[in-house]
Parts: sequence; C-alpha cells; structure tokens
Amino acid sequence: MKLAVNYSKETEELIQEGAIQVDMFKCPDFSDELIKQAESTKRSYIHFDLNAGSGQMGEVNWERIKYLKKNTNTPYINVHAVAYAKDFPNVDVLTTDQTDIKKIIHAVVHDIEMLAEKVGAENIILENVICRGKGDYMMRPIIEPAVISGIIGQTGCGLLLDIAHAQMTSMCLGFDVKDYISQLPLEHLKELHITGIQYHDESRRLRDSMPMTEDDWNLASWSLKQIKAGNWPEPWVVAFEYGGVGPIFEWRTDKKVLAEQLPVLYNLVK
Repeated sequence: MKLAVNYSKETEELIQEGAIQVDMFKCPDFSDELIKQAESTKRSYIHFDLNAGSGQMGEVNWERIKYLKKNTNTPYINVHAVAYAKDFPNVDVLTTDQTDIKKIIHAVVHDIEMLAEKVGAENIILENVICRGKGDYMMRPIIEPAVISGIIGQTGCGLLLDIAHAQMTSMCLGFDVKDYISQLPLEHLKELHITGIQYHDESRRLRDSMPMTEDDWNLASWSLKQIKAGNWPEPWVVAFEYGGVGPIFEWRTDKKVLAEQLPVLYNLVK
C-alpha cells in the first residue's frame, strides 16, 4: 500500500527537510499550478470534486478530468455519493420510505452511469459521505450500507472508504462505527482515507481533517489490521487527509502535527 497525504506547503517542507516519509501527495483538481508544485517534490494523484446524485455530471469538463487522470497517472476517478436535502423538499432527512430511497439511488446511479460512459465503471470509486441526522443537509439513506452496496452492485464501481466520515456518521446517528463499516461493501475497497475528527468551536459541530485523537488512531489501526489480515482487499493507497491549501484547510494545517502524526501512520501502513 502507498501512503499519501494532502498536499500542503508544510508537508512539502517536512519532506524536503527529511523529517517525514510519504509515497505521494493527494491534490485537489482545481489548480494545475498547485499540482505542478506538488509533483516537483513527490508523485501526486488527483482527488476530484465530483458528486454523484446532485445532477452535477451534466456540467463536468470531461476533457479536463481525462487530462488530469492521464497526466498524473491517477488510477481512479472518485465521486461522492450524495443526496442533498435541498433536492428532496418535504422529505424527512431520516426517511425510510422506499419510494424516497429509490429516488435517491436512481439519482446516484444515473450520475455514475454518465461518468462511466466517459471513463468506464472500472475506473470509478464511490466515497461514503457524512450524515449528521435531523436538520442536516444530507439525507440518511445515502449513508446506509444496503444503499451503498446496491449502488456499487448496479454500477460496477469500486469503494473509497473514508473512515472519518463513517466515524462522524456513527457518532451522530448512534451507530457502532466498526459494525457500521463492516456492513459496507468492503470487497470492493480500492482506496482508504484516514484523518482525525474533533468538535470545533461553540457550535460543537464535528469536523474532519483534524489532528488524530486516541479514538481516531484506534479506528485507523483496526482498519489497517483488517487489510493486513486479508479480511478486506488491499487498497492502492491510504491517504492521510490532514492539512491542505486555501482558507478551508490552512487554519487547520499544523506542521508540528504533521511531523508527529505522519511517521506513526507510515509505520501502521508499512
């Protein structure tokens, strides 16, 4: 397994100083200049800002997607399986109505099939998202293991497992996170994302892309043990989603955290 980390200037500095070891950078898709800068230090792959289930696929610049995939040797095009509450007015976020669930599945499958026509289903991986429950912007059915399994079964794409997303969903909805993850279609695992989660500011809202806590390390260690024991397929890459660029990430990118936590994760992965 390769170990990747979100590209940031802090991580780049640590690599150049010889303070940490990683195999790759994980880069966003919005800046050719940033990708070029990242690749001047480490091989990089692209994490695409694509959502299946939002009707976005009709607006995608396919030529750019294909160019970035080929130019960086990114093996898979990732999509987030989404069901935004705004797209289902007058439907309860926690709906269990089968008609509502079928509409959600249809929307996601439709978008993935559009993408598959351009790049092939075998080149697509589906990422699990977060549902926080009542009052949230994400419909609960889209995080249900049976729904995710059904979508992957219908489309033939792979699974990108984000264990921080699974952990946040489980905490908000009262699941046991290991039991929840174990119900996902792990036989299709292609990529794994790991990062810390913490409550942030007075809103007490859970955020990911935070420093790892003891609970986060325990879940990461458990997940990697499942892979090494052969219970889950080995993903092509494990990405540490801490740090980054731009106002969304710069305030939570600490060079000291990276210097302390990346070597621990490197040892777990390797």
